[in-house]
Amino acid sequence: MTSVIGKVAEDEDINKFERDELTGMAGLIDKLTDCLGFCMSEDGDTLSQWRGYADDGRGMSIGFCHEFLTAITKSNDFIRLQKVVYNLDDQKRRVREIFPKVKQLISEGAVSIPSPGSYLAPKSDDQLQAEMKQYRSKNSELFGTLTDLQSIWFSFKNPAFREENEWRLAMNVLKPLNILASDETDYRTADGRLVPYQRIAFPAPESAAKVIEQVILGPKSTTPIGVVESFLRRNGFDNVALSVSTASYR
Repeated sequence: MTSVIGKVAEDEDINKFERDELTGMAGLIDKLTDCLGFCMSEDGDTLSQWRGYADDGRGMSIGFCHEFLTAITKSNDFIRLQKVVYNLDDQKRRVREIFPKVKQLISEGAVSIPSPGSYLAPKSDDQLQAEMKQYRSKNSELFGTLTDLQSIWFSFKNPAFREENEWRLAMNVLKPLNILASDETDYRTADGRLVPYQRIAFPAPESAAKVIEQVILGPKSTTPIGVVESFLRRNGFDNVALSVSTASYR
């Protein structure tokens, strides 16, 4: 996000000093916030996904009901369901929406610390204090304007990953994690590292028609479809479409 803000600022002919101030503020937001996410893909049967995320093709691809995912966001105001944006022009277009306000605040002195005046024409204490008050107010407002991007802050990704066609259930959290008593972040291990997470209550079954719509067995899966079907039924998931991956490792 910080780099995209810098690119848009350059497109908008904001000078280097002011751009540096903007990206500095964005960098501070990066330091103060993080994102916990449940990541999915539009395409449930892609070879690169099997290799990278499903035990090299031995696992399964679970297709969740979009209505159910939307119901989760309605039951928890802190969670968003969002499509990842890979295209730089699309990223810049979304960031550019706040720039009329950004440019206005810059013109009002949001990044210009008042000077005491010159040796021959010093400013009075009252004048300098008034200018400092104005600067702090506009600077704070500019920071707040950048935080308006929080809802999309973690939805941008390098175009090299576009094949993933990613969607996320995402929640922004403050760093360091667990700094607030109300922070319910816990930790698990994965691939030799600690991974933070939060448990989220699913909405009541009646608020979503279905949870799982489809399960695709990986190209290297050795579990019979019948066993998977029985397992799903045993756990209350009926009428789930089952199939085997069409991806080939050769």
